Amino acid sequence: MHGLILWTFEFFVRLTYGNQVWTGVLSKLDLSLNAVEPLFHYDDQVGLSILQQLAVDLNRDRQSLLEDFGTFLVTDTRVERVRRLLRFGGVDYTDFLHSLEDLKGRSLLAVPDLHLPNIQVDERQPHRFEITCENIPKGAPYVLLGVLRALADDFGSLVFLEVTAETADNVVITADLLECQHAEGREFLWATGGVS
Repeated sequence: MHGLILWTFEFFVRLTYGNQVWTGVLSKLDLSLNAVEPLFHYDDQVGLSILQQLAVDLNRDRQSLLEDFGTFLVTDTRVERVRRLLRFGGVDYTDFLHSLEDLKGRSLLAVPDLHLPNIQVDERQPHRFEITCENIPKGAPYVLLGVLRALADDFGSLVFLEVTAETADNVVITADLLECQHAEGREFLWATGGVS
């Protein structure tokens, strides 16, 4: 697991639940780890152990925690770069969904050794999409689910999202786009210098 992912997850936990929760999780696991280094690589089991202990401490299920993390990646202004990377996928939610297959390549342009899961998008019917996300690292599709929900709000779209199939290797998320322009979306500037 790339340290940047675990480091951002640490940031999410500290901001959402407090520093004590994060340090408490690490002390219970005895990982000899005080903070995550974003440029290091960690065994996937380190991230899974942290997630499992966090779920126990907060009395939450792991999937909902990961979904909240995905929402955080889009909505929190302190990680605005993630939102920008995602929003450059298109001018509306449909374009964004179609661009998900390119996300892995776009992320490698930003961080050359960051390997995101493979994503396949199929439009089974007009406005009904099946998004298959590789389950590596384990739980990644639930982060994507949180991202998809948050981006729907960001674009002002009304979308019904649900996990419809899950195996050890892949998770399938169905997205029913009910209204493309349901509400006013969040402002997005194509250039950070103020050009909209």
